[in-house]
Amino acid sequence: MSVTLDTAFFRRFLARATQVFVAEAAHLTDLDAAIGDADHGANLKRGFTSAGRVIADEAPATPGALLTAVGMHLTNTVGGASGPLYGTVLRRMGKVLGEDPVVEPPALGKALTAAVASVRRLGDSAPGDATMVDALAPAAEAYTSALADGGDVVAALDAAARAAHQGAEATVPLQARRGRASYLGERSIGHQDPGAASSAMLITALYEATDTGLPEVFEGAEAEEEATSEGETAAAPATQSPQPAAGEKADVKKEPKENGRVGVVLVSHSRDVAASTADLAKALVLSLIGGLPDGGIGTSAELIRRAIADVDEGKGVVVLCDMGSAVLTVKEILADPAGNGVPEDLRIADAPFVEGAVAALVTASVGGDADMVTAATDDARGYRKV
Repeated sequence: MSVTLDTAFFRRFLARATQVFVAEAAHLTDLDAAIGDADHGANLKRGFTSAGRVIADEAPATPGALLTAVGMHLTNTVGGASGPLYGTVLRRMGKVLGEDPVVEPPALGKALTAAVASVRRLGDSAPGDATMVDALAPAAEAYTSALADGGDVVAALDAAARAAHQGAEATVPLQARRGRASYLGERSIGHQDPGAASSAMLITALYEATDTGLPEVFEGAEAEEEATSEGETAAAPATQSPQPAAGEKADVKKEPKENGRVGVVLVSHSRDVAASTADLAKALVLSLIGGLPDGGIGTSAELIRRAIADVDEGKGVVVLCDMGSAVLTVKEILADPAGNGVPEDLRIADAPFVEGAVAALVTASVGGDADMVTAATDDARGYRKV
Protein backbone atom coordinates (compact mmCIF):
# COMPACT_ATOMS: atom_id res chain seq x y z
CA MET A 1 0.00 0.00 0.00
CA SER A 2 1.36 3.39 -1.00
CA VAL A 3 1.10 6.17 1.59
CA THR A 4 2.13 9.80 1.17
CA LEU A 5 3.59 11.40 4.29
CA ASP A 6 2.00 14.78 3.70
CA THR A 7 0.20 17.19 6.01
CA ALA A 8 -3.03 15.18 5.69
CA PHE A 9 -1.19 12.09 6.98
CA PHE A 10 0.11 13.91 10.06
CA ARG A 11 -3.30 15.43 10.72
CA ARG A 12 -4.74 11.90 10.71
CA PHE A 13 -1.95 10.89 13.09
CA LEU A 14 -2.74 13.66 15.57
CA ALA A 15 -6.49 13.09 15.30
CA ARG A 16 -6.04 9.39 15.97
CA ALA A 17 -3.65 10.05 18.87
CA THR A 18 -6.20 12.43 20.40
CA GLN A 19 -8.98 9.88 20.02
CA VAL A 20 -6.88 7.20 21.72
CA PHE A 21 -5.74 9.45 24.58
CA VAL A 22 -9.36 10.46 25.26
CA ALA A 23 -10.46 6.81 25.26
CA GLU A 24 -7.51 5.61 27.34
CA ALA A 25 -7.25 8.56 29.74
CA ALA A 26 -8.63 6.61 32.70
CA HIS A 27 -6.33 3.65 32.03
CA LEU A 28 -3.24 5.88 31.78
CA THR A 29 -4.24 7.71 34.94
CA ASP A 30 -4.65 4.39 36.75
CA LEU A 31 -1.13 3.39 35.67
CA ASP A 32 0.15 6.74 36.92
CA ALA A 33 -1.75 6.47 40.21
CA ALA A 34 0.22 3.36 41.12
CA ILE A 35 3.66 4.99 40.80
CA GLY A 36 3.12 8.69 40.09
CA ASP A 37 0.71 11.53 40.77
CA ALA A 38 -2.32 10.21 38.85
CA ASP A 39 -2.53 12.94 36.23
CA HIS A 40 -0.92 11.44 33.10
CA GLY A 41 -4.07 10.40 31.27
CA ALA A 42 -5.99 13.53 32.19
CA ASN A 43 -3.15 15.78 31.08
CA LEU A 44 -2.74 14.07 27.72
CA LYS A 45 -6.48 14.14 27.14
CA ARG A 46 -6.69 17.88 27.85
CA GLY A 47 -3.54 18.74 25.92
CA PHE A 48 -4.22 16.84 22.71
CA THR A 49 -7.91 17.75 22.67
CA SER A 50 -7.23 21.46 22.94
CA ALA A 51 -4.35 21.20 20.44
CA GLY A 52 -6.81 19.78 17.93
CA ARG A 53 -8.85 22.95 18.11
CA VAL A 54 -5.73 25.09 17.80
CA ILE A 55 -4.53 23.42 14.59
CA ALA A 56 -8.06 23.51 13.19
CA ASP A 57 -7.96 27.30 13.55
CA GLU A 58 -4.38 27.83 12.36
CA ALA A 59 -4.20 25.01 9.76
CA PRO A 60 -0.39 24.70 9.45
CA ALA A 61 0.49 23.99 5.83
CA THR A 62 3.39 21.52 6.20
CA PRO A 63 4.02 18.45 8.36
CA GLY A 64 6.90 20.19 10.15
CA ALA A 65 4.82 23.28 10.94
CA LEU A 66 1.92 21.12 12.13
CA LEU A 67 4.00 19.05 14.57
CA THR A 68 5.81 22.15 15.80
CA ALA A 69 2.53 23.98 16.49
CA VAL A 70 1.09 21.07 18.46
CA GLY A 71 4.37 20.59 20.34
CA MET A 72 4.43 24.25 21.31
CA HIS A 73 0.83 24.03 22.51
CA LEU A 74 1.52 20.99 24.68
CA THR A 75 4.61 22.60 26.20
CA ASN A 76 2.78 25.82 26.97
CA THR A 77 -0.47 24.47 28.35
CA VAL A 78 -0.18 20.95 29.77
CA GLY A 79 0.60 20.44 33.43
CA GLY A 80 2.80 17.64 34.71
CA ALA A 81 5.70 16.07 32.86
CA SER A 82 3.53 15.28 29.83
CA GLY A 83 3.67 18.83 28.48
CA PRO A 84 7.44 19.33 28.18
CA LEU A 85 8.12 15.71 27.23
CA TYR A 86 5.48 15.27 24.52
CA GLY A 87 6.01 18.85 23.44
CA THR A 88 9.69 18.04 22.93
CA VAL A 89 8.87 14.92 20.89
CA LEU A 90 6.63 16.78 18.45
CA ARG A 91 8.66 19.99 18.28
CA ARG A 92 11.87 18.12 17.60
CA MET A 93 10.20 16.02 14.91
CA GLY A 94 8.79 19.17 13.35
CA LYS A 95 12.16 20.87 13.32
CA VAL A 96 13.86 17.92 11.64
CA LEU A 97 11.10 17.61 9.02
CA GLY A 98 11.55 21.26 8.15
CA GLU A 99 9.38 22.96 5.53
CA ASP A 100 8.98 20.11 3.03
CA PRO A 101 5.32 19.60 2.04
CA VAL A 102 5.88 15.86 1.73
CA VAL A 103 8.15 13.85 4.04
CA GLU A 104 10.31 11.10 2.64
CA PRO A 105 10.27 7.89 4.75
CA PRO A 106 13.98 8.14 5.76
CA ALA A 107 13.38 11.71 6.97
CA LEU A 108 10.65 10.47 9.30
CA GLY A 109 13.15 7.99 10.73
CA LYS A 110 15.60 10.81 11.38
CA ALA A 111 12.85 12.83 13.05
CA LEU A 112 11.93 9.94 15.35
CA THR A 113 15.57 9.34 16.24
CA ALA A 114 16.09 13.05 16.98
CA ALA A 115 12.96 13.10 19.17
CA VAL A 116 14.30 10.20 21.23
CA ALA A 117 17.64 11.97 21.69
CA SER A 118 15.89 15.16 22.83
CA VAL A 119 13.72 13.33 25.35
CA ARG A 120 16.76 11.54 26.72
CA ARG A 121 18.56 14.85 27.20
CA LEU A 122 15.54 16.55 28.75
CA GLY A 123 14.80 13.77 31.22
CA ASP A 124 18.40 12.58 31.65
CA SER A 125 17.08 9.10 30.88
CA ALA A 126 18.28 6.01 29.05
CA PRO A 127 16.78 2.70 27.91
CA GLY A 128 16.13 0.55 30.94
CA ASP A 129 15.23 3.46 33.24
CA ALA A 130 11.50 2.64 32.95
CA THR A 131 10.45 5.80 31.12
CA MET A 132 8.89 6.71 27.78
CA VAL A 133 12.35 6.21 26.25
CA ASP A 134 11.84 2.45 26.64
CA ALA A 135 9.01 2.65 24.09
CA LEU A 136 10.28 5.45 21.85
CA ALA A 137 13.87 4.25 21.36
CA PRO A 138 13.02 0.73 20.11
CA ALA A 139 10.28 2.22 17.91
CA ALA A 140 12.74 4.55 16.16
CA GLU A 141 15.26 1.74 15.78
CA ALA A 142 12.67 -0.70 14.40
CA TYR A 143 11.40 1.87 11.89
CA THR A 144 14.88 2.62 10.57
CA SER A 145 15.82 -1.05 10.45
CA ALA A 146 12.67 -2.01 8.53
CA LEU A 147 13.34 0.65 5.91
CA ALA A 148 16.96 -0.49 5.59
CA ASP A 149 15.73 -4.05 4.99
CA GLY A 150 13.65 -2.87 2.05
CA GLY A 151 10.28 -2.44 3.74
CA ASP A 152 7.91 0.36 2.74
CA VAL A 153 6.77 3.05 5.14
CA VAL A 154 3.68 1.11 6.21
CA ALA A 155 5.74 -1.95 7.15
CA ALA A 156 8.28 0.26 8.91
CA LEU A 157 5.60 2.03 10.98
CA ASP A 158 4.01 -1.32 11.80
CA ALA A 159 7.39 -2.53 13.08
CA ALA A 160 7.80 0.67 15.08
CA ALA A 161 4.40 0.26 16.73
CA ARG A 162 5.09 -3.35 17.66
CA ALA A 163 8.50 -2.44 19.10
CA ALA A 164 6.99 0.43 21.09
CA HIS A 165 4.40 -1.83 22.70
CA GLN A 166 7.02 -4.46 23.50
CA GLY A 167 9.19 -1.76 25.04
CA ALA A 168 6.33 -0.46 27.15
CA GLU A 169 5.52 -3.95 28.42
CA ALA A 170 9.20 -4.46 29.23
CA THR A 171 9.04 -1.65 31.81
CA VAL A 172 6.89 -3.78 34.14
CA PRO A 173 9.79 -5.74 35.74
CA LEU A 174 12.12 -2.72 35.77
CA GLN A 175 12.90 -0.50 38.72
CA ALA A 176 12.28 3.11 37.76
CA ARG A 177 15.43 5.23 37.80
CA ARG A 178 13.98 8.50 36.53
CA GLY A 179 10.84 10.50 37.11
CA ARG A 180 8.46 10.47 40.03
CA ALA A 181 8.29 6.66 40.02
CA SER A 182 11.99 6.54 40.94
CA TYR A 183 11.06 7.87 44.39
CA LEU A 184 9.46 4.50 45.10
CA GLY A 185 12.67 2.53 44.59
CA GLU A 186 12.01 -1.21 44.42
CA ARG A 187 8.29 -0.62 44.91
CA SER A 188 8.13 0.64 41.31
CA ILE A 189 8.91 -2.90 40.09
CA GLY A 190 5.85 -4.66 38.72
CA HIS A 191 4.18 -1.52 37.34
CA GLN A 192 4.11 -0.45 33.71
CA ASP A 193 5.47 3.03 33.17
CA PRO A 194 2.56 5.28 32.09
CA GLY A 195 4.79 7.38 29.84
CA ALA A 196 5.99 4.28 28.01
CA ALA A 197 2.39 3.10 27.65
CA SER A 198 1.22 6.41 26.18
CA SER A 199 4.29 6.60 23.93
CA ALA A 200 3.38 3.21 22.50
CA MET A 201 -0.11 4.59 21.83
CA LEU A 202 1.39 7.61 20.08
CA ILE A 203 3.59 5.49 17.80
CA THR A 204 0.67 3.18 17.07
CA ALA A 205 -1.39 6.22 16.04
CA LEU A 206 1.41 7.09 13.61
CA TYR A 207 1.08 3.64 12.05
CA GLU A 208 -2.72 3.78 12.00
CA ALA A 209 -2.56 7.11 10.15
CA THR A 210 -1.51 5.11 7.07
CA ASP A 211 -5.24 4.34 6.75
CA THR A 212 -6.38 7.17 4.49
CA GLY A 213 -9.96 6.60 5.61
CA LEU A 214 -9.27 7.99 9.08
CA PRO A 215 -10.53 11.53 9.79
CA GLU A 216 -8.06 14.40 9.90
CA VAL A 217 -9.81 15.99 12.87
CA PHE A 218 -10.93 14.28 16.07
CA GLU A 219 -14.64 15.07 16.00
CA GLY A 220 -15.08 14.57 19.73
CA ALA A 221 -12.82 17.53 20.49
CA GLU A 222 -15.70 20.00 20.64
CA ALA A 223 -17.26 18.08 23.52
CA GLU A 224 -14.14 18.22 25.66
CA GLU A 225 -13.50 20.98 28.17
CA GLU A 226 -11.10 23.68 27.01
CA ALA A 227 -7.61 23.06 28.35
CA THR A 228 -6.18 25.74 30.59
CA SER A 229 -2.62 26.81 31.23
CA GLU A 230 -1.88 25.34 34.62
CA GLY A 231 1.12 26.62 36.50
CA GLU A 232 2.34 28.82 39.26
CA THR A 233 5.25 31.17 39.15
CA ALA A 234 6.52 33.76 41.54
CA ALA A 235 8.87 36.45 40.28
CA ALA A 236 11.14 38.95 42.01
CA PRO A 237 10.76 41.82 41.45
CA ALA A 238 7.27 41.76 39.90
CA THR A 239 7.23 44.20 37.02
CA GLN A 240 5.06 43.74 33.97
CA SER A 241 7.06 43.58 30.74
CA PRO A 242 5.31 44.09 27.41
CA GLN A 243 4.93 40.79 25.58
CA PRO A 244 5.77 40.37 21.88
CA ALA A 245 2.93 40.00 19.41
CA ALA A 246 2.10 36.55 18.10
CA GLY A 247 4.87 35.29 15.84
CA GLU A 248 7.24 38.03 16.94
CA LYS A 249 10.47 37.15 18.77
CA ALA A 250 11.14 38.82 22.05
CA ASP A 251 14.28 40.94 22.38
CA VAL A 252 16.25 38.94 24.89
CA LYS A 253 19.41 41.05 24.88
CA LYS A 254 18.47 43.60 27.49
CA GLU A 255 20.95 46.26 28.45
CA PRO A 256 21.92 45.96 32.13
CA LYS A 257 19.99 48.44 34.25
CA GLU A 258 21.89 50.83 36.46
CA ASN A 259 21.79 49.26 39.92
CA GLY A 260 20.00 46.28 38.36
CA ARG A 261 19.98 42.86 39.99
CA VAL A 262 20.02 39.25 38.97
CA GLY A 263 16.44 38.13 38.46
CA VAL A 264 15.05 35.18 40.43
CA VAL A 265 12.04 33.09 39.37
CA LEU A 266 10.33 30.49 41.55
CA VAL A 267 8.49 27.73 39.68
CA SER A 268 6.15 25.53 41.70
CA HIS A 269 3.27 23.19 40.98
CA SER A 270 1.27 24.88 43.72
CA ARG A 271 0.12 28.47 44.10
CA ASP A 272 0.21 28.12 47.88
CA VAL A 273 3.78 26.77 47.91
CA ALA A 274 5.00 29.51 45.57
CA ALA A 275 3.20 32.25 47.48
CA SER A 276 4.39 31.05 50.88
CA THR A 277 7.98 30.82 49.72
CA ALA A 278 7.73 34.26 48.17
CA ASP A 279 6.30 35.70 51.38
CA LEU A 280 9.10 34.14 53.43
CA ALA A 281 11.77 35.54 51.12
CA LYS A 282 10.08 38.95 51.13
CA ALA A 283 10.09 39.06 54.91
CA LEU A 284 13.77 38.15 55.02
CA VAL A 285 15.20 40.33 52.27
CA LEU A 286 12.64 43.12 51.87
CA SER A 287 12.18 42.36 48.17
CA LEU A 288 8.86 42.62 46.37
CA ILE A 289 7.73 39.17 45.27
CA GLY A 290 4.66 38.78 43.12
CA GLY A 291 3.30 37.98 39.69
CA LEU A 292 1.45 34.74 40.63
CA PRO A 293 -1.11 33.84 37.97
CA ASP A 294 -4.35 32.06 38.77
CA GLY A 295 -4.43 28.34 38.00
CA GLY A 296 -4.33 24.82 39.40
CA ILE A 297 -1.56 22.33 40.04
CA GLY A 298 1.05 22.10 37.27
CA THR A 299 3.58 24.18 35.37
CA SER A 300 3.33 26.21 32.18
CA ALA A 301 6.22 27.16 29.89
CA GLU A 302 4.41 30.32 28.79
CA LEU A 303 3.92 31.52 32.37
CA ILE A 304 7.55 30.74 33.18
CA ARG A 305 8.77 32.70 30.15
CA ARG A 306 6.67 35.68 31.20
CA ALA A 307 8.03 35.54 34.73
CA ILE A 308 11.59 35.39 33.40
CA ALA A 309 10.93 38.44 31.23
CA ASP A 310 9.46 40.29 34.22
CA VAL A 311 12.59 39.90 36.36
CA ASP A 312 15.21 40.22 33.64
CA GLU A 313 17.26 43.37 34.26
CA GLY A 314 20.06 42.42 31.90
CA LYS A 315 22.23 40.74 34.53
CA GLY A 316 20.99 37.17 34.23
CA VAL A 317 18.11 35.17 35.70
CA VAL A 318 18.27 32.22 38.10
CA VAL A 319 15.28 29.86 38.22
CA LEU A 320 14.43 27.59 41.16
CA CYS A 321 12.02 24.69 40.67
CA ASP A 322 10.24 22.53 43.17
CA MET A 323 10.32 19.16 41.37
CA GLY A 324 9.42 16.98 38.40
CA SER A 325 7.78 18.69 35.48
CA ALA A 326 8.81 22.15 36.68
CA VAL A 327 12.42 21.10 36.12
CA LEU A 328 11.65 19.52 32.74
CA THR A 329 9.79 22.61 31.55
CA VAL A 330 12.62 24.97 32.49
CA LYS A 331 15.23 22.63 30.98
CA GLU A 332 13.34 22.71 27.69
CA ILE A 333 13.35 26.52 27.76
CA LEU A 334 17.08 26.45 28.52
CA ALA A 335 17.71 24.24 25.47
CA ASP A 336 16.77 27.13 23.15
CA PRO A 337 16.81 30.43 25.04
CA ALA A 338 16.71 32.67 21.97
CA GLY A 339 13.84 30.72 20.41
CA ASN A 340 11.91 30.88 23.66
CA GLY A 341 12.39 34.63 24.06
CA VAL A 342 14.43 34.45 27.26
CA PRO A 343 17.89 35.85 28.14
CA GLU A 344 20.95 33.83 27.23
CA ASP A 345 22.27 34.07 30.80
CA LEU A 346 19.46 31.96 32.21
CA ARG A 347 20.29 29.29 34.78
CA ILE A 348 18.47 26.65 36.75
CA ALA A 349 19.58 26.25 40.35
CA ASP A 350 20.15 22.75 41.70
CA ALA A 351 18.93 23.55 45.20
CA PRO A 352 16.08 22.88 47.64
CA PHE A 353 13.16 25.14 46.81
CA VAL A 354 12.68 27.16 49.99
CA GLU A 355 16.31 27.36 51.16
CA GLY A 356 17.55 28.00 47.64
CA ALA A 357 14.98 30.74 47.03
CA VAL A 358 15.95 32.60 50.17
CA ALA A 359 19.67 32.24 49.44
CA ALA A 360 19.21 33.43 45.85
CA LEU A 361 17.10 36.43 46.78
CA VAL A 362 19.38 37.48 49.64
CA THR A 363 22.42 37.36 47.37
CA ALA A 364 20.67 39.10 44.47
CA SER A 365 19.30 41.83 46.74
CA VAL A 366 22.80 42.87 47.84
CA GLY A 367 24.04 43.08 44.26
CA GLY A 368 25.56 39.65 43.73
CA ASP A 369 26.10 38.64 40.11
CA ALA A 370 24.68 35.49 38.51
CA ASP A 371 27.70 33.41 39.53
CA MET A 372 27.35 34.53 43.15
CA VAL A 373 23.60 33.86 43.19
CA THR A 374 24.11 30.37 41.76
CA ALA A 375 26.90 29.69 44.25
CA ALA A 376 24.60 30.74 47.09
CA THR A 377 21.99 28.22 45.99
CA ASP A 378 24.72 25.56 45.84
CA ASP A 379 25.57 26.36 49.45
CA ALA A 380 21.90 25.99 50.37
CA ARG A 381 21.85 22.54 48.78
CA GLY A 382 24.70 21.38 50.97
CA TYR A 383 23.45 22.87 54.23
CA ARG A 384 23.01 20.14 56.86
CA LYS A 385 20.19 20.46 59.37
CA VAL A 386 21.25 17.66 61.70
